[in-house]
Amino acid sequence: MVTELGELRRVGVLGDVHAEDVAVETAIADLHARGVDAVLCVGDIADGKGDLERTVALLKEHRVVSVLGNHERWFLDGTMRGVPDAHLHASEEVKDYFRGLPRTVRFQSPLGGVLLCHGVGDDDMAELRSDTRGYALQSVNGLRELWLDPEISFMIAGHTHERMVRAFPGLVVINAGTVRREAPGFIRIDFDARTVEQMDLVDGRVVEAETLPLPDPLPLQ
Repeated sequence: MVTELGELRRVGVLGDVHAEDVAVETAIADLHARGVDAVLCVGDIADGKGDLERTVALLKEHRVVSVLGNHERWFLDGTMRGVPDAHLHASEEVKDYFRGLPRTVRFQSPLGGVLLCHGVGDDDMAELRSDTRGYALQSVNGLRELWLDPEISFMIAGHTHERMVRAFPGLVVINAGTVRREAPGFIRIDFDARTVEQMDLVDGRVVEAETLPLPDPLPLQ
């Protein structure tokens, strides 16, 4: 399932959430204060130490645009329930919310088409890191197809919990990191200013970490 949005110029992005309701509430409030057209979420909402019911309620209340992560898929399938902090039960409202999440969302920015996903495209288990190179890079499922997709210039993803802004031929990949309490944070992308602002959450406070330039995709070879 693919969900389409209109053009967005400034977006906030929550990385892998893992039921961190308090951090989610703080991040959403900060992003709205900074000014965004929408708040996006890369999935992995389930399986964490926080309150899953409240987390989903916050995402719904603030109309956060989210995609399905592998942890929601596992939860709905009843698999991988031995992972740390796994959720074994949830309300029907939460289950219905998970069932309605798309795997990908597309929207337009002033700089080109953007794909929101969890891993790489439809593959929620594909891992793409800052040091993925050589044969490992060639083996990332679906990545080459996205490089060659003329309608996609940027991909916003998560899964690895590693923040990243990396230019590839035909595609710039932005990883939002994670909201999980071991290394919590979030990002704001300004397509007009061509920046990616990275924010950390330290003792419940938002601390500006680093602002990176948003590059153009590399030329296709």
